[in-house]
Amino acid sequence: MRILIIGAGQTGRKLAAALTKKANEIIVVDKDVEKCKEVAEEGDIMAINRDATDPKLYEEIDLRKIDVVVAATDRDEVNLFVAMIAKDHGVPRIIVRVRDDRVAMVLEKAGIEKAICVPYVIAKLIEGMIEGKYAVASFAPTLTGNYGLASITLSENDSSIGKRLSDIKLPPEVKVLAVFDGTEMLNPNETAELKPGYEIIALVRNDRVKEFIEAFK
Repeated sequence: MRILIIGAGQTGRKLAAALTKKANEIIVVDKDVEKCKEVAEEGDIMAINRDATDPKLYEEIDLRKIDVVVAATDRDEVNLFVAMIAKDHGVPRIIVRVRDDRVAMVLEKAGIEKAICVPYVIAKLIEGMIEGKYAVASFAPTLTGNYGLASITLSENDSSIGKRLSDIKLPPEVKVLAVFDGTEMLNPNETAELKPGYEIIALVRNDRVKEFIEAFK
């Protein structure tokens, strides 16, 4: 497939790197020259340093021969523009990342295949984890920006054993969501003390994962 990705941020780069390994022809567009260089280093990817709001760009790329367009910039208005351009050119599959669920609704009503609202996706995922609908595990985020869910299981030799969560010095970029005691999810604010086998589930900025883990050791 010929896939056009607008936006070479974390989402765009990870997606391009993954898709190019599956014999797809990948084109990435971003107005930041350094980001384009980073994308090009990921593999056989065409990185174009251009403004995505320039209509001439899509004629040069020959948008009518693109199979999938992914609008993944951090600006809803740009992603909306890209989606409308792609739809006008008859692109069969259009996937858009947005921050506002109202924009997502507008896009899907306009016939866009999928508008992914990042805050909504994160909220539903966390809700599902707390309700036991999903397995608790650390994972690398794709659409969650600079944050991801991480978990750590406490052992009997950890320095955090016997303490309250409020006693643990965590970076401000860490938000504990729940504590799993092996049977049920506990409210972190109501957990009397941490015990061996407890699993701490948190929303953590990517560059703070190591500090999150070490805080409990």
